[in-house]
Amino acid sequence: MGKEKKTFFHDLLTSGLERGDPETLRRIRLLNTFFVVFLLAAPLLGVFYLSSGSSFLFNASMVGSVFSGIGILLLRKTRNIKLCSNYAIFLLWAFLLLVRWETGAMAAQGLLLLTWIWNGVLILAAIYVTGYFWGALWSCVIFLESGLAAYLYMGGDRIPGLFSGQTAALYGLGGYLLGLLAILAFAFLFEKERSETKEREEEKGQIVQESRRYIDEILSKSPVPTFVIDRNHRVIQWNRACEEFTGIPANEVIGKRPWEGLFLDEEGTLADKIIDDPGSLLSGGHFEVLRTESGSFSVEAYLPQLGGGVKALMKASPILDQDGAVKGAIQCIQEVRDGDGAADTGAFRLQYTSWDALPCPVYVIDTKGKISSWNEACERKLGFTSELVIGKSPLSIVAKPYRVTFREVVIRVLKGDSFAAREWKYYSMDGDPVYVRAELYPLKDSSGNIQGCVVVNTDITDLRVKLKLLERALGESKERLKELTQEYELLKKNIASFIRKRDEKEPEGKESGQPNTS
Repeated sequence: MGKEKKTFFHDLLTSGLERGDPETLRRIRLLNTFFVVFLLAAPLLGVFYLSSGSSFLFNASMVGSVFSGIGILLLRKTRNIKLCSNYAIFLLWAFLLLVRWETGAMAAQGLLLLTWIWNGVLILAAIYVTGYFWGALWSCVIFLESGLAAYLYMGGDRIPGLFSGQTAALYGLGGYLLGLLAILAFAFLFEKERSETKEREEEKGQIVQESRRYIDEILSKSPVPTFVIDRNHRVIQWNRACEEFTGIPANEVIGKRPWEGLFLDEEGTLADKIIDDPGSLLSGGHFEVLRTESGSFSVEAYLPQLGGGVKALMKASPILDQDGAVKGAIQCIQEVRDGDGAADTGAFRLQYTSWDALPCPVYVIDTKGKISSWNEACERKLGFTSELVIGKSPLSIVAKPYRVTFREVVIRVLKGDSFAAREWKYYSMDGDPVYVRAELYPLKDSSGNIQGCVVVNTDITDLRVKLKLLERALGESKERLKELTQEYELLKKNIASFIRKRDEKEPEGKESGQPNTS
């Protein structure tokens, strides 16, 4: 029985919504809690007012209790938080207004009663539950109600009170203490929400840092010599392969311009040119620069200061911020060699005698479209042994949405093209998705004839998952910030308008000779 009651109460507070946005669930539970408390407390107040001689307030309490139950049903049916939040504030405001009118709080002596502190409770509740925009509107309504009470008093109206002098004092003090407790509760709620927001922001920052560390780890362990520069042409990444390839330690170039041995001309490296003016690279010059479909640039050039003179294929891509502005560039360098180790104008090739020596998954597709080589890293990452895949089509492990693109790229590589930074998805032997960032280039023999297509894969599965979580979190924060900004601006405008109107009315009151009631 206890379990059933707990389940029923939980279902009542959540309006039957088990999963969803945590902020939405929190507001739904808050609204349902208010409706339940009002539903139970209103009849008790009605009995108290009836014993004090007011059948009108008894009937109003009963009606308010019924409307509170309707609010629970309305929220469960529509799950419209804005509508139901304003409904709840209206219910509380209307009930308090009737209580004030009937108990004499709108009369002269009633203006001095401490129950008026509930106006502050109403304003805080409206802002917390409905947001700054609707909270500002409800604040204006409450200000008008206070102005109406002052107007009635100044006009000489005498509204009889429900309670005697001593009872009215105790009643006012009780209302004052309850109002203070309610204000304190809202203060704790505002502080709790601020703390939770801070924790969420710290969690998002931690995700960004983890993603950044993960990217740094990928770059540092990449077998391809790679460096990254910022918009000021300073090196911020110089991986281990780049150290081995150039002989320059990372601590000698970090924070400085790239090593001049990688310069194409006096203006700098390919990455430098991308930051300065990417469009000028294709306008002609001493080097034939090609642009790939992914937006990266590649060029073959002779580097005389590198190892006594090396012909290298360099590829670089701009790094863009959210507005599309270039904030840096990344560049990879590969030495161009033929089968005998001499310089060659063909596509770049990795300088390893065995694919198994590579730490990343690498396999080769022959000219018939079948897998002819499958290294140990492929076996570890995808679970297929070389016996299971040698002689088979690689399309069997490529996800269907990527197969057309994969086939087209392999065909172009077998015709002599090279591709970098191609992303697609494999399926492991256990059926798990594996996202990779791949480089493909032709494998040539000593005569320059193409023998196959080499596919070098870098696993980015964890990075894809973290980036999706980060994008979702950043999108939610951006929308929340936009809403808060709009609500804050509207609140400022409404408060400024109210103060301006009040200042305009004050001189008129002084000229008319009316007494100062403050």
